[in-house]
Amino acid sequence: MAYVTLVPARPRTVPAAPHSERTVPRAILPPVGPGWYGSVMGTGILAALLGLHAPSAPDLLVPATAVLLVGWTLLVGLSVGFGARVLADRAALTSTLTEAAVAPMWGTVSMGILSVGSATLIVAPQVTPALAHGALVADLVLWCVGTLLGLATTLAFLGAVVRRDLGAPTPVWGLPVVPPMVSATTGAALVPHLASPTGQLALLVVSVACFVVSLVIGGVVFAAAYHQHARVSQVPLAAAATLWIPLGVVGQSMAAAQAIAVQSDRFLSPAAVPAVHGLAHAYGDVMLVAAVPVVVVAVVATVRGFRARMPFSPAWWSLTFPLGTLALGAHLLGSDGGHAAVSAIGVVALAGLVGTWTLCAVATLRAVAASRSVEAARGAAPV
Repeated sequence: MAYVTLVPARPRTVPAAPHSERTVPRAILPPVGPGWYGSVMGTGILAALLGLHAPSAPDLLVPATAVLLVGWTLLVGLSVGFGARVLADRAALTSTLTEAAVAPMWGTVSMGILSVGSATLIVAPQVTPALAHGALVADLVLWCVGTLLGLATTLAFLGAVVRRDLGAPTPVWGLPVVPPMVSATTGAALVPHLASPTGQLALLVVSVACFVVSLVIGGVVFAAAYHQHARVSQVPLAAAATLWIPLGVVGQSMAAAQAIAVQSDRFLSPAAVPAVHGLAHAYGDVMLVAAVPVVVVAVVATVRGFRARMPFSPAWWSLTFPLGTLALGAHLLGSDGGHAAVSAIGVVALAGLVGTWTLCAVATLRAVAASRSVEAARGAAPV
């Protein structure tokens, strides 16, 4: 879900004193930028899911609020940090737009913005009703920004595929095309909060359009990536966690279909409502079945990676958001369809998300601390 360092870091020798040397390992972490927004995505969707379950399990509101604050801290901190980096060196921006390995990460920026906005609307009003209006305004603003950025990443990716040789397809190619699906889900959730029926209809139509765009393009991209992985070459060890990315479009489209069906009730005739919900449920069931091989492939690759001690990189955050979309999709499908077993799958996926988020958070803190100690050692070492 983030920038992956595929070349193993080689130790760098720094003279510590005359006639002596000490070895300082080179940091593998990329600088602050789009590659780190996978952490925002995973944190945002965890806060949203905890908030969704809080009405039936009130004890979850406290961790939901805490995780939401972490999500806002990451979103603001990364945005300010990257902005400062760009002001200091314009090449920091152009490189993220032109380098084939980094440009897809702008999709994570879009999805991070959307997920934090959605979580704010779900969690903040439960903390106190006084925050309801502010949460709605924040979500509307972030939805507009995230959706425009997500559509831009999708169009830019399609243009790059046509104009340039991007090499062999990989799961990372899905990052620029999944954001419209996130916009479809979060946009549908915003529909009942708009006062104007015209505005509600317009937002619902935009959500449906985003759903179709992401599903068609994402289906082609991930099919090509799986073919490459199965028939030509395996995903590199350091990028093993990226095999979770395809689960994002599976789970998110499942959630989007249910959310759109629910909000379409207000514009449909009573006779048409059961047919639309039946179609959404059937689609959700198909996606739930499709999620099984996707999860199996991702788990096998991830276990292989951890057994081989794959180095930490922001790509580890790929273990969070896709699993969160499965939890969200199963929760909405189970709630609207009245299937307790499907809802239970959502709970299990949420428990898995809590585990992977904790793993990634701890690994990130350790890696950042190690990176800073390395930089401090380099700065302190005599030349």
